Amino acid sequence: MKKGAQVSERFRDFDANLTTRPWIVIGMGLRKFSQLTSIKTWTGWGIWALITFIYILTLFRFILLTNFEDYPCIETLESQRCLPLDFYGDFASATGIGGIRLFLVGLAAIASGGVIGNDMTNKTIHLYLSRPISRLDYLIARFIPVFLLLMLVTFVPNLIILASMWSENGLETKWLYNHPWLIINIILQGIFYSASYSIIGLTFSTLLKKEAAASSAFFLFVYGTSIISETFFIFLEILEVEGSEYVLLLSIIHLLDLISYAIFDTTYYVSTYGLPLEVDIGNWEIGAVFIFIFAGCSGFMYWMILQMEANK
Repeated sequence: MKKGAQVSERFRDFDANLTTRPWIVIGMGLRKFSQLTSIKTWTGWGIWALITFIYILTLFRFILLTNFEDYPCIETLESQRCLPLDFYGDFASATGIGGIRLFLVGLAAIASGGVIGNDMTNKTIHLYLSRPISRLDYLIARFIPVFLLLMLVTFVPNLIILASMWSENGLETKWLYNHPWLIINIILQGIFYSASYSIIGLTFSTLLKKEAAASSAFFLFVYGTSIISETFFIFLEILEVEGSEYVLLLSIIHLLDLISYAIFDTTYYVSTYGLPLEVDIGNWEIGAVFIFIFAGCSGFMYWMILQMEANK
């Protein structure tokens, strides 16, 4: 009886009203989202704790204690600083503002660690795929909850900051007209950060299958590749090797920063061991690397599921 009840609970994703594949996929995604954010589990408590902390950090560091007279960007002696870019920075930042990156990566690690791995471990993935959905449908359904969760701490806080800055400027329509692309840029930022961390986190979940191991590996991968790429970059800079900045594309942190700075059309300065160095990489190269990573992770997960079915 207990085993039957567990199977029934797993298949509450499939409501009788969800008669088409798109609605089944959306229903699975939203159901998993509600499971991830449930306060009945330790994972849910951890997720809500991080979300709460990020919003408190946003309130104090980016709304109450930050004075940006020319939001979103201001000109400095060396470069241009933009508040939406500082938001995704490290907690301990050279700019003195500090961002949410550490907590965003932590949230992505917790949220994605067991999403696919648990299904593969307890074999329920075979039951999901026996329904009228494809492997791609399944991956999309598992991508949706993590992506939505991360959008809550990428796009939404930036939208709150935007509303605060608009309020300080008297809620004048003219102010919005003077920043016609701002909301679109903020949305694009949130999509790139959320999608990237979601797909990489799910890849580790598929590869390692164990939730704790996948979460830890994802966190170490994100920061480990950043440290390694920065070390090689500064070493190549000392040797004056041409094209040394391309080694930064090996780090998802720097890749997303490069995308973010390109969205706001400003120069990217990487801070390696306290040394701010200008980085000039073409948008085509940045876009190609992002597509390669996203497609590669998606293809690898698809292949892993295919192999598991073959060995069933």
